[in-house]
Amino acid sequence: MFECKLICTDIDGTLLDSRHQITERTKETLRRARRKGIIVALVSGRIASSLAILQQEIGIQGPLGCFNGSLALDEDGNELEAHPIRLEQALEVLEAVRHTELEAFVFTNESWYTKARSPWYDIEVEASRTEGRIVPFSELSCAFHPGERPFKVLCMHHDPAYVASVQPGLQQAFGSSLNILNSSPKYIEILARGVDKGHAVRSLCNAYSIDASTVMAVGDFYNDIGMFRASGYSVAMGNAPQAVKDHAIAVTRNNNEDGLALAIEAVL
Repeated sequence: MFECKLICTDIDGTLLDSRHQITERTKETLRRARRKGIIVALVSGRIASSLAILQQEIGIQGPLGCFNGSLALDEDGNELEAHPIRLEQALEVLEAVRHTELEAFVFTNESWYTKARSPWYDIEVEASRTEGRIVPFSELSCAFHPGERPFKVLCMHHDPAYVASVQPGLQQAFGSSLNILNSSPKYIEILARGVDKGHAVRSLCNAYSIDASTVMAVGDFYNDIGMFRASGYSVAMGNAPQAVKDHAIAVTRNNNEDGLALAIEAVL
């Protein structure tokens, strides 16, 4: 019988259904896990402030894995592990993206930035429930607060085929120094080289003295595979691509059928 001490769950496509809501069953299951002494960590590409809003909605406290493992925080918001990118790297990526149809945001440990308001800005505000800062990218270095560091450049386009067509060029230009991955068919995430969600899992295990064999990880996309590899028990959502399911030990129902709740209930 699997002994669970830490649950690491993805957000979009996993914790959230297709309406970007958390079902009551999922909320109660996560609260039940906490009452049993299991640590629940939200591990996502999102910024910490967005994840904290979801924690409050669920009614739990716990550590966070932000920016696909680039930043791990304990339940008090203290940094456990941080892998920022240099501002110069972010600006180089933004300059390359400027010559494409991709929209781009820059995420830091404090906020997120866009050069102009657009429909993508509104989508991000609705999804993350956090307002961004509109700043010309050439002025980013002046806009940052002391201690503020970039962790991620997010690029997006409404057509997955277009995303797939431009991603190889970004990989060729920056793949030797940065990690370029998809968090959905419409999104390209650009992070520190070699970093994935597995870094957050390992950091949390070290911080809370938890053996990886007692970690349950649940996710739905390719950026979750690193988290699967770092965990003793990995579960793919029913809405995950087959290639992601192939990396998991188990497969649950999809995110509109309480797949996360069902997976957790099976180990409680």
